[in-house]
Amino acid sequence: MSATERAYHVTRARILDGVLAGGDVITEGQVSSSLGISRTPVREAFLRLQAEGLLQLYPKRGAVVVPVSLEEATSVMEAREIIETHAATKLLTAADTLPRALLDSLWERCAEQQRFAHAGDHVEFMESDTLFHLTIVQSGENPFFVDLLRNLRDHQRRLSTSASQDGIVERMLAAQREHVGLVERLEKGDLDLYLSGLRAHLRAGRARLLAAANGR
Repeated sequence: MSATERAYHVTRARILDGVLAGGDVITEGQVSSSLGISRTPVREAFLRLQAEGLLQLYPKRGAVVVPVSLEEATSVMEAREIIETHAATKLLTAADTLPRALLDSLWERCAEQQRFAHAGDHVEFMESDTLFHLTIVQSGENPFFVDLLRNLRDHQRRLSTSASQDGIVERMLAAQREHVGLVERLEKGDLDLYLSGLRAHLRAGRARLLAAANGR
């Protein structure tokens, strides 16, 4: 990995995980010192993060982490609904029955999510949640949509890590139960039934995030 890639990935991970919160100021010098690299690759990484909307650069002063806007949650969920609806439609109209391996993989995700929720492990739960939805979108065989969903999930992860931790176990369990319902609908092979469940799941998830972000 090049120095620029290291600076980019480390800084981006700190932003997404909430180590660097909205409004925090970081400098090229801080990052270059912590990673043992020169400032030039850090500057290039900062420019890339600014293009992604994660940093706002101020010449000779540093960079400010762009705060998460609640409107972002609405935009992310709307985009996800389009992508996941397309994938499910393609998947359920391509064959009468879905591959057993796909369904078994989704059931395994549901089981591990229940374990992570009861353990209060939000980081692992979010990773499993992401893989659950990625598995379905990957089955739609559109690599562009897969990459786009990964990017959208990163934005959602930011909002999630900035939200209140009160009631987080209940929120995880609610999402897990909705995932179980989605797999059950996939097994029935009823597209309309699945899409109605997907829309309900994404909108409920948005409502939970917004409520948590407001400290409720």
